[in-house]
Amino acid sequence: MTAEPQFSPGFSPRHEVAVIVACDANYLPYAAVAALQLAREGRDYDVLIGGPEPLELPGFLRDAGIGHVAAVDSGIIDALPTDARRSVATYMEMFCASALRGVYRRILVLDSDIIFERGDPGRLLRTDMLGRAVAAVRDNRQWRTPKRHVREFRQLGRPSAPYFNAGVVMIDTEDWAEAGLTAKASAFARDHLAGLGRDQALMNGMLYGDWAEISPLWNWQYTWSSAQLMAVADPCIIHFIGPHKPWLDSADSRVPMRLREDYARILPRHFPDAARGAGLDRRHWPGRRDLGKSMFKQWRAVGPMLDYLGRFPDEYTLLRP
Repeated sequence: MTAEPQFSPGFSPRHEVAVIVACDANYLPYAAVAALQLAREGRDYDVLIGGPEPLELPGFLRDAGIGHVAAVDSGIIDALPTDARRSVATYMEMFCASALRGVYRRILVLDSDIIFERGDPGRLLRTDMLGRAVAAVRDNRQWRTPKRHVREFRQLGRPSAPYFNAGVVMIDTEDWAEAGLTAKASAFARDHLAGLGRDQALMNGMLYGDWAEISPLWNWQYTWSSAQLMAVADPCIIHFIGPHKPWLDSADSRVPMRLREDYARILPRHFPDAARGAGLDRRHWPGRRDLGKSMFKQWRAVGPMLDYLGRFPDEYTLLRP
């Protein structure tokens, strides 16, 4: 059963839509960076950090108007697999979808390993979702090959279908409830999720193409095969999928300085005990072989990538996948 949402003391919803950065206590330092980037003056959306348990936010986050919301669904939690990298907080989009009905009309739930660069999340949250309860960005496995048959659907014995990345998910809470998606998620998790994946496999498995497609500019999945194209695409949200998070040493030669500067500024001052690399504020050149491989891969992908990006007239228009 979904518990009532618990908001941090002193926070009360001000808008009909909200952006929620999902994390548990361990990832709070990195979620704080993303939340601060989103908490711009004059915004017409609430900014929250969301997790399964209540967390006390530091004063500098509260001063920026950022709140915390705790939500969990006890009726499904025992069916949700976790691992060393991902706690139950990885399922916050589903917990918030049901818990925040009647509080927010729409929510945009983000992973904590993102950087917000530009754009208007409030405008995105009020766009036409084409009658769908969920909107998201196609997973990067299908950016250049949109008909690729992803492993999860092969494993389920289903034909190829559009498949989205769960790092940025927009949900209409009323439509979610009317479609009975919490019950569908519970049934799918119990019947199919073991050995299949985590929240992304669950969301795609239960929806199976019944979602609206957001421009990749709102979930630019940063890999060695998309890093250079990013400068041309000018994305709104950059999502650091994989193990090389921008605050770690392993990102030294992979992630530009400008995408790490907020971690270098905020982590030592406000979260001195948080894991972080020693060279966040220094330039690190990539290896020749790595850079050459990356640029060659993207040179080969120019045509398919331009076709993909060109499907969207702007970053606020959603499509049927």
